[in-house]
Amino acid sequence: MRKYLQKFSQAKLKTLFVFYITLGSTSYAQTSPFLDSLLKATLPQFTNVLENPNKYKLQIIYSRINRNEENKPTFRDFKFHVNKNYFYPASTVKLPISTLALIKLEELNVKGLGRETTMITDSAYYCQKKIRVDTTSASRYPTLENYIKKMFLVSDNYSCARVYEFVGHDYAHKKLEELGFKNVRLFNRLDGSCPGDTAKVTPPIYFLNEAKDTIYKQPLTLFKDKLMHPIPNSKVGNSHTGPNGKPVYGPKDFSSHNYLTPNDLHNLMKKIVFNDFFSEKEKLPISSDSRKFMLKQLGMYPKESEHPKYDKKIFYDTYKKYFLYASAVATVKQDSIRMFNIVGRAYGFLIDCAYIVDYKNKIEYLLTSSIYVNEKNVVGNGKYEYDLIGLPFLRDLSWSIYNFERTRPKEHLPDLSEFRLFD
Repeated sequence: MRKYLQKFSQAKLKTLFVFYITLGSTSYAQTSPFLDSLLKATLPQFTNVLENPNKYKLQIIYSRINRNEENKPTFRDFKFHVNKNYFYPASTVKLPISTLALIKLEELNVKGLGRETTMITDSAYYCQKKIRVDTTSASRYPTLENYIKKMFLVSDNYSCARVYEFVGHDYAHKKLEELGFKNVRLFNRLDGSCPGDTAKVTPPIYFLNEAKDTIYKQPLTLFKDKLMHPIPNSKVGNSHTGPNGKPVYGPKDFSSHNYLTPNDLHNLMKKIVFNDFFSEKEKLPISSDSRKFMLKQLGMYPKESEHPKYDKKIFYDTYKKYFLYASAVATVKQDSIRMFNIVGRAYGFLIDCAYIVDYKNKIEYLLTSSIYVNEKNVVGNGKYEYDLIGLPFLRDLSWSIYNFERTRPKEHLPDLSEFRLFD
C-alpha cells in the first residue's frame, strides 16, 4: 500500500484548499468544482475516464467529515457527475436488504426472536427452497445472523435470497419510502437460478426456539403493490446476451431489475455508520446492537470469521475491497486502515461504497463510486474491462482521497475508538 501514499506539494494543497473554501453551496451540485479539480490533479492516468463520464457512467460521492470538541461529526458532500440515470447496483442491494431485515426483526418484537434464532424456510411455490440446515453456522441451523454475515463477508447471493424472502417485496418498498428512499427498487433476490418475478412470492418461514417450538411464523406472501420503475429509460448497451445464451441486437432492458442509485447507497451507509448523530426523524430505526453487528461484518476480513469459516486462500483479505486494493490478491499485514464497505460487480458495472478509517493517522471519510467498463457495450457476454480500467480506477480514486485527507488540517482529530471492533 505504501506505493500509493503521496504527499501533495504545498502549492497544490494551497490551491485546492482555497478552491474548497470559496465553493459555498456548490459542493452539493451534481459535480463539485473542488472534487473535479482534485481528481484531475491526482488521477492523470485516468484522464480518459474523467473526461468521458457519460460513457463510463461514472459517479462519485465523497463525504468529508469534521468533528467538534465532543466528537460530533458534520458532513460536507462533494459529488462528481452524480445523476439518476440507470446504474445496475448488483450486490450492493445487500446493504438495504440486510438493514430492512434487522428493522423488521426488531419491529416484530416477539419474545425470544433474534438474529441468532433458528430460521426454517419452507417451499410452497415455484423455485422456492426448503432450508432446514446450515452447516456453516455455529448452531448448524439457518439464522438471519449467519445469512447476513455471509452476505457482507463474501457477498453470498444464496444468503441474500433467504433474507429477501423474510423481508418481502411489499414491506421492503413501504419501509424504504418511510426511510426516505422512495426510488429504490428491490425486484430481485439475486437468485440466478430463478426468474425475477419469483421474488414477489415469498415462502413460509418459521422461527424456532431452542426447544424447536415455533415462536413466529410468516406465511406465504403474495406481493400486492405493483411498483413502476422510477427510470423511464433503463436500457443499457448496443446488444446483449439473451436467456438462451445467444446474442440479441439491441440494448438490455433493466426495468425489471433492482435499482439503487450510488447516492442513495451512500446516504444509507452514512446512516448506518453515524446513525446516532441523525435526528430521530432521520435515523434508521435499529438498535445500537444491530448497527454494531452490521458494521463489524462490513469491516471484517473473511479470515477473522469463526462462523462461517472461510479458506483464506479462496476468500483472501482483499476479496471484496475494490477501494485501496482493486483486484489484488493480498493479505493485509497492517491493521491501521479499515474499510467498512459493500461492493457490486455485474454486466460491466462496478461499485464500491465505503467508510474508510485510519486509526493511527486519525483519518476518516465516506466514499462511493460507480463505473461502467464495457468497451464493446455488449451486455451479458462476460467480457468487461474490470481489471484493466474499473478496479484500478476505484483503487486509485480511494488513495487520491486518502492522500488528500492525510494532509488536510483538522481542528479536532476524530476519536475512532468506536470503530475498533476487531481487537
